[in-house]
Amino acid sequence: MKVSLVNHVQTSVIIPTYNYGRFLREAIESVFAQTVSDFEVIVVDDGSTDDTPEILASISDPRLRSFRISNSGSSVARNRGMQEASGEFIAFLDADDRWRPRKLELQLSILMSEPSVGVVFTDFVRFNEDGFLPNHFSFCPDLNTIETRPAAQGPGRVITGDAFCELISLKLLLAFPPTLFFRRSVGQGLEFAPSLRQSQDLHFMMQLYARTQVAYISEPLVEVRRHQTNTSRPGVEKEKWNLQALLILERDVDSARHRRAVRARIGRTLAGIGYQYSLQRKLIPSARYYLKSLGYPSYRLNALKHLLALPIMPLIHSKSGGE
Repeated sequence: MKVSLVNHVQTSVIIPTYNYGRFLREAIESVFAQTVSDFEVIVVDDGSTDDTPEILASISDPRLRSFRISNSGSSVARNRGMQEASGEFIAFLDADDRWRPRKLELQLSILMSEPSVGVVFTDFVRFNEDGFLPNHFSFCPDLNTIETRPAAQGPGRVITGDAFCELISLKLLLAFPPTLFFRRSVGQGLEFAPSLRQSQDLHFMMQLYARTQVAYISEPLVEVRRHQTNTSRPGVEKEKWNLQALLILERDVDSARHRRAVRARIGRTLAGIGYQYSLQRKLIPSARYYLKSLGYPSYRLNALKHLLALPIMPLIHSKSGGE
């Protein structure tokens, strides 16, 4: 039986898609299977050349609306979805992922009971053809060190301090749009950056975190599919996109405190790229990124130590099994 938490609450669920017809129906059905039903689903087809139009045409549920644009990237597609949205709340789902049935219900319960909270995100779990992988929060134990309090309703925790500074300092950056749920009013005027082919989610979500009180749910309510055509994979290139997003974020944040927090993360990211290059025994690019990191406060000493050790890094990695 569907549960309605309050009359006339409407959520706009935005699904950008490009050539994911083989997954799209499953994603949409995971929204229709939610335990709340007062939502609209907005699918933005980013110029797909597969059977995406036919899949959409075959779904008759009146809550589904779709728009087709010329291929412009996921940022433009998500921005178009937000322009078309009519709901008080906004959620995103990627066309190759899916939600567990209580996602919207649990996130709504927090926002309806916590007027000062504008954003709620959740844990998620990756899966592939072999089954499910560990929950993402299990790789981010320092999340538990942030000061929080229980939400008035639901299973969430409300971050009591400056959510932006707390979350940008974590080992892993928790910025995954399919886990996100926020008040439309909080995101007013924000857009995903079309100049970023990756990590535009980091830039967008950190700006949201800077505007409001934030809560999270430790239960994995999103299932993220791993497959050969995923657009984002961990490694040096992904970290370089994160760096670009952080550099833009440094320009876009308003407060000096948030700018200092971004700069600390930039220094850490530069040193991280330098370290990854050292693992690949690419000592010149490694040194270049470590030198850049020296210009930022957070990892200056660490970067200097690694920079001085670069000449013997191949020997260290060889002895530690890094052949």
